[in-house]
Amino acid sequence: MAEFWSNNDRGYRIRLWIDQVGQDKVANTSQVRFQLALLNTTTTFAQYQCSAYIDFEGQRLNWSGSPSMLGWYQTIPLIDQTVTINHDSNGEKTFSFSAQFNGSGGWSPRPLTISGNSFPLTDIQRSSSVSVDAGTIGSSVTININRQSSSFKHTVRYIWGTKSGTIASNVDTSTTWTIPLDFANDIPNSETGTGTIYVDTYSGGARIGTQSATLTASVPASMKPTFTGVSLSDSSAAAQNVVQNANTFIQIISNIKVAFNGASGSYGSNITGYRAEIVGKNQTTDFNGGTLGIMNYNGTFTVRASVSDSRGRWSDTRDVTVTVLEYFAPSLKIDVNRVGETSSSLEIIRNARIAPLIVNGAQKNTMKLTFKVSPYGKDDYTTDTGPASGEWLSVSSLVNSPANLAGIYAANRSWKVLAVLEDKFTSTSFKEPVPVESVALSYDQSGLGVGKIREFGALDVAGDIYANNSQIQQYQLTSNNGAPKWVDKNANLIDQPGQYYLDPSVPGNPNGQWGYLFHYSNYGKNDDGFKEAIQTFWGNNGQLFFRHHRWSMIIDDWEPWVDYTPKKTSVVKREIQIGWGVRANLVRESNVVTLSLERGIYSLPPYEYAPLAEKIPNGFKPCVQTHMVVNKNASNGHYGCAVWHLETNGDIRFSNPNTDTVDGNAVYTGTVTYITEDEYPH
Repeated sequence: MAEFWSNNDRGYRIRLWIDQVGQDKVANTSQVRFQLALLNTTTTFAQYQCSAYIDFEGQRLNWSGSPSMLGWYQTIPLIDQTVTINHDSNGEKTFSFSAQFNGSGGWSPRPLTISGNSFPLTDIQRSSSVSVDAGTIGSSVTININRQSSSFKHTVRYIWGTKSGTIASNVDTSTTWTIPLDFANDIPNSETGTGTIYVDTYSGGARIGTQSATLTASVPASMKPTFTGVSLSDSSAAAQNVVQNANTFIQIISNIKVAFNGASGSYGSNITGYRAEIVGKNQTTDFNGGTLGIMNYNGTFTVRASVSDSRGRWSDTRDVTVTVLEYFAPSLKIDVNRVGETSSSLEIIRNARIAPLIVNGAQKNTMKLTFKVSPYGKDDYTTDTGPASGEWLSVSSLVNSPANLAGIYAANRSWKVLAVLEDKFTSTSFKEPVPVESVALSYDQSGLGVGKIREFGALDVAGDIYANNSQIQQYQLTSNNGAPKWVDKNANLIDQPGQYYLDPSVPGNPNGQWGYLFHYSNYGKNDDGFKEAIQTFWGNNGQLFFRHHRWSMIIDDWEPWVDYTPKKTSVVKREIQIGWGVRANLVRESNVVTLSLERGIYSLPPYEYAPLAEKIPNGFKPCVQTHMVVNKNASNGHYGCAVWHLETNGDIRFSNPNTDTVDGNAVYTGTVTYITEDEYPH
């Protein structure tokens, strides 16, 4: 117990007793008893209204009353109360306090005060603190305990998501704990999670408090998704039907489809992503069942695959080796010779090649060669079933291989031989003309043949024709009657100079209209060589187009059409104000502008080159300073001219001489035309 006294007023004093009467170690509090009393010596009073209080820790204990102190050396109790005071977090506590008694004049005491004092409480031994470093799920962490007394014992507990449990009991200052692997199940979408470590402190078998620390734990690198592998198939049914061999594909034809097998997350994670690639080829897919794209290459390659999960973890990759067989389009060339006693049999010299597609030593592709013959100048082909035709499984090329057609093809007529080479995927064709039997000179009742048997017209010449040692023009640019040649198939494939009439629907028509196409080439007719040409097209609707064929051996290598149709300029009109309510009209066509004042009666002040607030709008400004001279008349009298000065930046200035009319009004009329360089107005 401690005793504290106030100041002295005529023998009056107050006394404060403070006594610590109890402690709650778990709650970290003490119970303190305050007793305040009024004492006197030989001065007395009675029935005065008085008050008193004790202040501590932000609290106040109050008293009021009308005491009677009629005897000498008397003591009157005022306040007797026990309160609870919280200790600091370290278990220590010293608090300040004050007390005061107030009388009400006369014989009662003037203010009696106790102040400037403090009272220490007995320290409370506090619960131990805990710390733990970040850890990895499945690995051990050390939990460190900072205890306040060497006699304290501890129980260590955890809470992680919905999981809780005791880690260790009867612990002194530390314990080691392996974070359970199943903690990862609670964080399926994250690589880290947090929980709480609790330490209960016991003193003499009684728990005196609990403190906690946050546990941050990461999913170990070993916890990543897995999959058993990938199954590769060919999204091209045609290629799949030909090869029929696992992980073997065909250049250009195949497109590898990837199916991921047995994909599974780890400790609660879900599969969220897929990736497969052809290593080194920048061809990938990112979904199950996706394709890797057309392969314009051949050889042995690696398909590498992996999966990812909801934590963003990627699995180990798995590799599959694939074979891409070389493929190229069939190539074909034939030469035709007349043979036999009457030169009516045709011998074919065959040069043909297909991609063999060898799998396990066996050819999987088939070469098929077919011949058809038509009279020259017609498209009336008949299939020839002679030994030159055939279908081979074990043969992929023929080199200068001779074989005859079965038919009889008269020597006095020209023919066209069409050869078609096919494999399992595509085909190509080759046409070869067969002229009539070669002779020096022939004739019949219809005409003369030079260098050949006569077939066509009155004069049928095999070879160039010369006159006066110069070769004459022998190329047909138009139809026989001078009309353009008709095109109803594909204008992009034209390779013969001339004049053509285009059907609206043919490929290469630039505007879908009937029209006239002119084809020019410095190489003339394209005969197995480079082609460079231009085409112009006049549509029946008046549109004009131009395009250029690049220097190339490709028949259809055209640049886009360019529209050169003359554009009609539009007329644009504006009404503007040019000061004092005077209206004018602007008219622009092409780069010519006309400004015309609307005739009217106006009263305008005299000025010399005065600036106006109005402007010439964009699109109509003059390219040089321009002056609109305006006539002024009143009835039949002329009163000079006013001038509007038009500046290149759109400013307007005004000049006007003194007006001599009776009332100042005059009729104003005027027009000016000038050139503008402004952008065309909308």
